[in-house]
Amino acid sequence: MSKKFFDISASTQNFSTTLLRDDLIPALTGKDGNILYWAGKKLARDFVLNKDEELSVFFDKAGWGELKRVKSQKSTQTFELSGPVIQTRLQLSNNANFLLEAGFLAETIQNQLGNLTEAIVTSTKKDIVTILVKIDWDSHGKHEELEQDNIINLLENEDQ
Repeated sequence: MSKKFFDISASTQNFSTTLLRDDLIPALTGKDGNILYWAGKKLARDFVLNKDEELSVFFDKAGWGELKRVKSQKSTQTFELSGPVIQTRLQLSNNANFLLEAGFLAETIQNQLGNLTEAIVTSTKKDIVTILVKIDWDSHGKHEELEQDNIINLLENEDQ
């Protein structure tokens, strides 16, 4: 995999991301790759987004791809993740893991709504990753006190 990996990913601006996400981290976590879901949730508590519109900006700045909400219903929200980094990662591995992104989405939406949420990757087809976020309106999220210092305003310059 090393030569193929290098040939495909080194030609993009996302080499460091793909190197970590699709080579090193899977080697370290082995069968425990699901830990990335919880890592994504932790990142969402460390980088709190109060505005829904900030999600796509954060994903772009984090190098996670282009995030777009494609469907919003009462109890579910469907997102698509695409772009060069997604294309590269899917080209490198049929088993590319997008649980970090799913965990981040679940926790961010939970923080914004105050209800428990869960996210699952439902498909990885045609260079697009689809993530479904389920919202449990009958429960209330374990709303830990979020650090005020962790709230970031990615739209600050646009609001002025």
